[in-house]
Amino acid sequence: MHTRILTAVGLSLALAAAPAAAAASPPGLDTDLLESKLEAFAAAADHSVVAEVRDGDDEWSAAIGPRSLEPGAEDAKPTDRVRIGSITKSMTATILLQLQEEGALDLDDPIGAYLPGVLPYEGEDEPTVRELMGHRGGVPDYLGRIYRSLLEDDDLADFYANYRTHYRSSELIAIGAAGERPTGFAYSNTGYTVLGLLIEQLTGDDLGDVFADRVFEPAGLDRTYFGRPGTSGLRGPHLDPYLTTGDPEAPYLDTSKLSYSQLWAGGNVVSTMGDLNDFYRALTDGTLLDPGSLAQATAFEDAGRGFDYGLGLFGITPGCAADPDAVFLGHNGDTLGHEANSFHSLDGERQFSVAWNIVDRHDTADPDALEQARNELLHAGLCGAEREAPAVTATLTPARPEPITA
Repeated sequence: MHTRILTAVGLSLALAAAPAAAAASPPGLDTDLLESKLEAFAAAADHSVVAEVRDGDDEWSAAIGPRSLEPGAEDAKPTDRVRIGSITKSMTATILLQLQEEGALDLDDPIGAYLPGVLPYEGEDEPTVRELMGHRGGVPDYLGRIYRSLLEDDDLADFYANYRTHYRSSELIAIGAAGERPTGFAYSNTGYTVLGLLIEQLTGDDLGDVFADRVFEPAGLDRTYFGRPGTSGLRGPHLDPYLTTGDPEAPYLDTSKLSYSQLWAGGNVVSTMGDLNDFYRALTDGTLLDPGSLAQATAFEDAGRGFDYGLGLFGITPGCAADPDAVFLGHNGDTLGHEANSFHSLDGERQFSVAWNIVDRHDTADPDALEQARNELLHAGLCGAEREAPAVTATLTPARPEPITA
């Protein structure tokens, strides 16, 4: 592994030397502001970044940094792929809402009505489909048990031991459900694994095929695919993903071999920033959901952590000067190597998607400076203006899983 050598000066030169990475300024978008905020964000963590912002038909996209930390790596392109992680949950929720529109299920039924015994809870303790979609089903997250040392102590021992392991969905559900049940909003990849099984049960098809038929094709996501369980790696032009190690001799670990079976219905999709914007526009313009289903998905409830959550969607209020109460829908994703944020106005006209290729769990970069740079980029992307004090309070990344108690 090679030490990172991309500098702030190098970032400036990358934008100047690669005209394809930043489009000319269209009306309605302050591209000078967007470029400066993107450059500041890339410099804050010395990582590579891809982004796309839209205002109606106007579009700006950019990329900063190399695709890989290896010597001689090509420059990133705005159309490069990344693992979008939990942004996949918005797609999973969309499919379930479609199935409800078709009369194949009722979101308010207990999950056992369709998958008897899939969770070890009975009667009033059994969550409904809707509760699982909104992370309010009281189902512990299996990631906190597979990667206990990483999530609690930023120690990579459990990651090294488990990241290439291929699990069956039933194994992951059993691992998660063995934990102590949380109350209220509790982010759960276990719950979304159950929802993936539900989709396969109702459609009779492989989950990846369902995603292609019901989401990718109708939304026109030509550069998007569903990672097959039992495999790893990335196809086509992409940013290589890295996790910080805390070891000065080898500070970055390439996590490309993270098993897709560990992500599945909650995080298996690989996509581009343009395709993410296409997906959320199709979600809001009637292509994928009818208005009633979209209203259910965006019935946001307070998650108690500085953001709201609906059905597979975060709701954030970044405090735009033109409309301080404006709510934006979307999601974020973290695959222990790639991170992505994708947020959009409720009408799908203002759109912002960004991803980067280093997950820093060891404060290699100044965490406060990184958070500030990220929030300023978010604000520029969604609000189209420099943010004003007080600082943006929107939380782009969910809190890490709570410490394991059982």
